[in-house]
Amino acid sequence: MDKSYLIKRYAVVSLIAMIGMAVLSYLIEVFLNHDIGSVSGMIAVFIPAMDAGQTYVRRGHGKPANGFAWKMSFIFMIVNLVIGVLLTSLLFAVMGASEMLVLLIGAMENPVFMIVLAVMMLVGVLVTRLFIGLGAKNQLKLEEKLAAKKQP
Repeated sequence: MDKSYLIKRYAVVSLIAMIGMAVLSYLIEVFLNHDIGSVSGMIAVFIPAMDAGQTYVRRGHGKPANGFAWKMSFIFMIVNLVIGVLLTSLLFAVMGASEMLVLLIGAMENPVFMIVLAVMMLVGVLVTRLFIGLGAKNQLKLEEKLAAKKQP
C-alpha cells in the first residue's frame, strides 16, 4: 500500500477531528456549562487512527503487520503534533494572542514541559497503535459479515 495515501488521509481526518472536537467542546461548555478537558484531545487521536486501520483493510491489505502498525503510529503521532501546533498557532494569531504563542515557545526551554510533552507523545503513540489495530479488526469483522450475507 502506498503509505503516503494513508498519511495524507490520516492528516485530513485528524484535522477534521481536531476542529470538530474543539467546536463540540466549546458547545458543551457554553450550553451545558461543563468542561470536557483533555478528553476531546484524545478523541481527536482515536478517530483518525481507527480510520487508518479501517482504510488499510478496505484497500485490500488485510490486517496490518505489527511492525507496519508501529511505524505508522510514530509517523501519525508526528503528523498529529504538527497539525496541533499549526492549529494552536493559527488560533492564537486569530485571537490576537501572539504573546501566548511566545510563552508557549518559551516553555519549551523548561525540562519539565519537555518531559510532559514526551510522555504525552509516548501515550499518543501507544493509543494510536491500539486504535489502528481496533479499526482494522472491526473492518475485518464487518467484511466477514457482509461476505456471509452474500452467501446463499
